[in-house]
Amino acid sequence: MNSKKQKSIWHNRITYIILGWLLILAAVACDVGIAVPRYEIFTDKVSKDIKIVLLTDFHSSSYGDGGQVLIDAVDRQNPDVILLAGDIMEDIRPHENSMELLSQLGAKYSCYYVTGNHEEWSGEEKNIKNIVRECGITVLEGNYADVGDIRICGVDNSLGGRQFADCIDAAGEKFTVLMSHRPDFVDFYSGKGFDLVVCGHAHGGQVVIPGIANGLYAPNQGIFPEYAGGRYTLADGSTEMIVSRGLCKNILPRVFNQPEVVVIEIRSS
Repeated sequence: MNSKKQKSIWHNRITYIILGWLLILAAVACDVGIAVPRYEIFTDKVSKDIKIVLLTDFHSSSYGDGGQVLIDAVDRQNPDVILLAGDIMEDIRPHENSMELLSQLGAKYSCYYVTGNHEEWSGEEKNIKNIVRECGITVLEGNYADVGDIRICGVDNSLGGRQFADCIDAAGEKFTVLMSHRPDFVDFYSGKGFDLVVCGHAHGGQVVIPGIANGLYAPNQGIFPEYAGGRYTLADGSTEMIVSRGLCKNILPRVFNQPEVVVIEIRSS
């Protein structure tokens, strides 16, 4: 075999090896399996531990027949309460997948919901809230609900005018959780008496560059968003904010950025 032919064979082998590794990397990078990040918050405001599951930015996605893949992932966490922090419904897609998910969750768990920007953009926000209520889920729009030692407040996507002020008034002796879709409103949340703020909206920055960036781009935050996903201590030093990377699989590919079922455990210190 002449040297030219040998070089051609080795060149082809190297090319196939590189392509193989690229395909493996792409498969890992775009893996749409569900991640389950866990956060613990210790406080002397509760006498009994409570487990919260946070779901955001479902965007009428498909997770198997009846959303069973996602339902199973939630069931495995055995939560005391589920918080649905916006964009569960869509403005340009049918609501069937969302309704199937909500009806199953509402039948099993104590669930609380606030709107996101897509519900707001839909032009049928009032109707969407009624659908959510029919699924057995409490809609929060400036009001609150007490679950044991925890107070859960919620506001619409735009902070709802008077709604946010009402939530501030409700914050007090109880461990207070604020549900708000938008992490980019972070300056409004700090120093208002909330112990925990839960948000979505950023979709994890869509593309994560391992070791370099937690997210590439998020709406209302731009390139390399500060609050793409994870846990943050706000400027007042006493308010924690947890941002979910969301569950949407419908729009752009998620790169190194799996959909999330977020588990938050509030523990007695």
